[in-house]
Amino acid sequence: MAMISSLAGFVAQLVNGSLGMGYGTITMTFLLGLGIAPAVASASVNVATAASDLVSGFSHWRLGNVHWPTVLKLGIPGAVGGFAGAWALASLTSLDAATPVTSTILIGLGVIIVWRFAKGRKSHHSEKARTGFAAPTGLVAGFLNAVGGGGWGPVTMPVMLTTSRLAPHKVVGSVSAAEFAAATAAVVGFWLALPNGLTVLWPLVVGMAVGGMIAAPAAAWLTRKIPTLKLGTTIGMLVIALNLKTFLGNFSVPWQVVAFTYLALAAVWVAALVGRRTTPEPAKAEA
Repeated sequence: MAMISSLAGFVAQLVNGSLGMGYGTITMTFLLGLGIAPAVASASVNVATAASDLVSGFSHWRLGNVHWPTVLKLGIPGAVGGFAGAWALASLTSLDAATPVTSTILIGLGVIIVWRFAKGRKSHHSEKARTGFAAPTGLVAGFLNAVGGGGWGPVTMPVMLTTSRLAPHKVVGSVSAAEFAAATAAVVGFWLALPNGLTVLWPLVVGMAVGGMIAAPAAAWLTRKIPTLKLGTTIGMLVIALNLKTFLGNFSVPWQVVAFTYLALAAVWVAALVGRRTTPEPAKAEA
C-alpha cells in the first residue's frame, strides 16, 4: 500500500507542480476510495501536501518561477483560511451548500482562460503583478482546501491567471509556493480540532509525501518548458475538468452523460493544442 501511495503522490505532484493544481484532488480521491473518513483523509492529504510543497516551492524558486509579493498575498490569507477550514471540517457534518455555485464560477473562469490562450491572446506579462484579488482568493482557497482536501489550485489558478499580469509559469510557481502556508496551517488546525489530535494514516502520508517530493523538481522544470499558450490552455481545461466533476456530483447525472461530457472536453483540449500553429515563443527569462 505504501508503494501505491507513493505512486499516487508522485503522479499528483507531477500534475500539481507543473500546472498548479491537482495534488489534493488526486490524493484525496485516492484516500476516500479506501473508505477513510473525510476529516482524517483531509488531514493526511494536507500533511503530505505541506511536505511536497516545501520541495516544490524551493524548486520553483530556483527556476525563477516565483513572484514573492503574490506568494505572500496568497499565502498569509490562505493560512487563515486553511486553519478555519480544518476546524469547520472537524466540527460540522456538511459544508456542501455553496459547492454548485462555486464550481460554476470556476468553470466559467476556466472557459475564459482556455479562450484567451487557445486564441493566442497572450496578456502583457509583468513583474508588477495585479494582486488585488490575491488575499480574498487565498482565504477562500485555503478554507476549501482544508475542507475538501483539495481546492487550492483549482481556485487560485484561474483567478490569478485572469486577474494578474504574471506569465503562467510565474502563476504556477507562486501558487505552489503559497500552498505550503495554507496546507501547514490546515495541519495545525486539524491537530487542535480533532478529538484525538492529529489523526493521520502515517504510512500512506509518508508514501504520498515521498512520491510528491521526488516529482516536485521535475514538475517545476516542466513548467518552464511548456510553451506559454499551451500551458495556459491546459491549465484552463484542467480547471474545467476538476470543477465539472464537482458540479455534476451534486446531481443525478447518468454515467453515460458524464463520460460523453469528458470525452468532448478532451476533444476540445486536443483541438485547442494542435489546431493552431503558433510562432516560436521567446525564452521565459524573467527573474
